[in-house]
Amino acid sequence: MASGTTKNILLFSFDDAVAFWKYKTLFGAELKTPNLDRICAHSTAFHSAYCQAPICGPSRASFMSGQSPHQSGVLNREQDVFVRIPSEEMWPYLLKQHGYYSGSAGKVHHGGFKPLPQDKHEIIYSDQPQEFRLDWRLPEQIRMEFGGYRNGYATVDPKYDKRFYDYQSATSAIEFLQTHDSKTPFYRGVGFFGPHGPYITPRAYKEMYKEKAFKAPAEWEAGFARSPFMDQHAPENLKTERWKHWKKSVRNYFSALTHTDHHLGRVWDTLKASPHADNTVVIIISDHGLHLGERRRMRKTTLWEQVANVPLIIHDPDIPQAQVVTDPVALLDVAPTVMDYVGLPAGTNWLGRSLRPMLQGERDPDRAVPTFLDNSSAIRKGKYRFIRYEDGTTQFFDLEADWWQTTDLGPDHPDYAAMRAAHDACCHEHGFDPDSVAVAAQ
Repeated sequence: MASGTTKNILLFSFDDAVAFWKYKTLFGAELKTPNLDRICAHSTAFHSAYCQAPICGPSRASFMSGQSPHQSGVLNREQDVFVRIPSEEMWPYLLKQHGYYSGSAGKVHHGGFKPLPQDKHEIIYSDQPQEFRLDWRLPEQIRMEFGGYRNGYATVDPKYDKRFYDYQSATSAIEFLQTHDSKTPFYRGVGFFGPHGPYITPRAYKEMYKEKAFKAPAEWEAGFARSPFMDQHAPENLKTERWKHWKKSVRNYFSALTHTDHHLGRVWDTLKASPHADNTVVIIISDHGLHLGERRRMRKTTLWEQVANVPLIIHDPDIPQAQVVTDPVALLDVAPTVMDYVGLPAGTNWLGRSLRPMLQGERDPDRAVPTFLDNSSAIRKGKYRFIRYEDGTTQFFDLEADWWQTTDLGPDHPDYAAMRAAHDACCHEHGFDPDSVAVAAQ
């Protein structure tokens, strides 16, 4: 173990969670996240954090290995991550090699909510793999339908609440925190199902939200800048002219996020009542966000802001005050941040940066942070979002003036050339040449 190391690491991974602070009252109804809110009151929230891929497998492979998707070659969910990235290159393995107890349960790595194969888990972790019952396997006779996208199922009786994946994952983490010997430093991953579809929750969470309270933002009325490439590869899947259906759909998503927030709070309370409270760094992330009806979509796999922007929260018990950082950062930064906290060097091929200095006041507002979707790519830099699709077409948006990205500023904008150059340079740094792809597509 590294000399002087005392910090434990507790990582929470949500699935398909939007940057929730943006949505608190965005749709009229208040998004209820009381536990995320109280954690943020003692933590640093990164409001401009971005996934490196808007899809679960490549994103999780990236933040758990410290490698960009084009470095590792993990570009889609069908690829076996461990064919491309050896188990020994996952940063929890590095902690284990330096004396940490390394444990994980729930969906942290990509695996369809199943634990890693035994041989992979044994290399990376100190514990045994755990498998939890999946929400969508709830028998039909114990659930009811609330309508909306993917039907809005809910269990009919509180006695079934313990059947949910997030209850099981949180309970496993609670048991770990209550029994782990405080003399041994630890890393523990806690993977949640929510708010991933089909948004099944206990009935009470659906009933927290009244569908009549939901209202579409006025900005949607003007329509959105279209991308023929995205229309082909990530087509519309929600008929937003059926507003009642949309309201039920967003209600389902909000209820799922609130349900997962509840189980986050259970683990947080256990941590703060444990001997580990004062020396455990907590990191909360999501693999990517989700469209919630804008652009007639309720899906991931696009490069627009609402999918690429993710929640990222770091709680350092030595800096327990609320802070908001608006400078762009990356999920790639999780790996070097962990290594910084435990006193170990970052991987030689990691492109992320430790965020620990930002908790202490340092800022980097001009950094370009990329997101990749196969051979399409985007960056957030300053107030702008620049996207270059595989077919060579581009989109360019001012997020401060137009967060929903309704208006493409186009190549005649005075900042377009500089942003395109910044995008291409960032792509090259992350192992991707957009020019070669565009030429091949012609």
